[in-house]
Amino acid sequence: MLPRLSHVLLAALALSRTILAEPSDDDQLKAFFARERVAVKPVNFGRRSAATTPTRHLRPEAFEDEAALRKRDSITPPDVGQVADWGGSNPQPVRNGAGDTFLANSNHQIDAQNPDNVAAPPTDSGTVPNLKWSLSLSHTRLLKGGWVREQTITDLPPSKDLAAAELRLSPNAYRELHWHRVAEWGYILNGTGRISAIDENGRSFISDVHGPTNGTDPDIYYFPPGVPHSIQALEDGLEILLIFTDGNFDATGTTFMLSDWLARTPLEVVAQNFGVNVSLLGGIPQKDPYVFDSTVAPPPFGHASEQAVKDPNGQVPSPYVFHLSDQERKSAPGGGGWVKIQDSVTNFPVSTLLASALVFVEPNGLRELHWHTSDEWLYIISGNARATAFAGSSSSRTFDFQPGDTAVFPVSYGHYVKNLSPTEPLIYLELFKAPKFVDFSATQWLALTPRQVVADLLNLSTSVIETFKTEKQVIVA
Repeated sequence: MLPRLSHVLLAALALSRTILAEPSDDDQLKAFFARERVAVKPVNFGRRSAATTPTRHLRPEAFEDEAALRKRDSITPPDVGQVADWGGSNPQPVRNGAGDTFLANSNHQIDAQNPDNVAAPPTDSGTVPNLKWSLSLSHTRLLKGGWVREQTITDLPPSKDLAAAELRLSPNAYRELHWHRVAEWGYILNGTGRISAIDENGRSFISDVHGPTNGTDPDIYYFPPGVPHSIQALEDGLEILLIFTDGNFDATGTTFMLSDWLARTPLEVVAQNFGVNVSLLGGIPQKDPYVFDSTVAPPPFGHASEQAVKDPNGQVPSPYVFHLSDQERKSAPGGGGWVKIQDSVTNFPVSTLLASALVFVEPNGLRELHWHTSDEWLYIISGNARATAFAGSSSSRTFDFQPGDTAVFPVSYGHYVKNLSPTEPLIYLELFKAPKFVDFSATQWLALTPRQVVADLLNLSTSVIETFKTEKQVIVA
């Protein structure tokens, strides 16, 4: 018994001593373990590597970096509403001493694209609904010859007046013959195509359209409600931004496909209508293709006339296409960029239900504080932007935008659009369900109001108010 007890005591002594020292430094312990071969291993706390072993917790960094995160603010005082900046780290809902860090997971990529959702400026207040939608979040319908994705009222509920879609056609592919209850407006994002239509008097129209080329601006087109039309991509393929004058665009009774109509009509009626034998109509698609490939390549860009059918009724009196490349850029008096405005009153007579503006904002430039008499629908073509929507009643909300984002500023909401880049321009579209482009400038209003009225309200000296511009600045450098 005594030898066995001595072994146990020696093993216990060895275990306790390893807490304070390495066995490799003790010759007696090394000899003991080698001689007795006991199954006692040194705990070796001095060299544990648990701190570097990956934990099974979901977010170990939340605990390891908590102290550092609490010390890091998203702005450098004073807080004058600047965009929050976390210096390359993951965004945290902390600003000027308010808020606290995430303890659970968050989608850091989305947070980084929307810093004003994570740490809004102190001027944001009240309840303003979400006014932004990214077409990258829309479901993309893949088709034989292209794809389409939409933004309707179900995606962006405040956008009641307008809906949008991005349509891609492969080289030579068609968008099926169709018409709408509402007006259709198109901006050629890229590529080349050919459109055709007739009006209610049987007068026809055919034209080629193109996207931005060699630094020039692209084409836009407009089809009034009910006008039947076709769209075909040419050899480069085609991508279009489509706008429709009803936010609830997917509702039944809005879009009408020719093949779908014929497939839902008794075949003998179709045969009698077209004056052909019923046996010739067996190939009519029973499900509308929406997009489909061409069996024969069309004449190349610039040769639309080769496909034109001689029309005894003549041509439509007002073209359905507007060439932005032919329109002069109107430099903003504020020195921060330029605009091109299109509406039925000034230069695009057929576009009676839609007014539009192509806006170019120089780096760090600002589309001035303003509002409109119709909802403004916005689409970012390139660049990064920031905007605050003022809804009245002490309510406002700030949004951040990247290419492909859409937004709506409801009628009379005050807002601005700022280019966040110090080096790259911001290019975007403003669209309105209106016959004419109308906006009101905050600066011009104050400059043309009796100065003492403005001075007493804003607690400004009249000398400051005298510097306000009486001309709309549109975009400020």
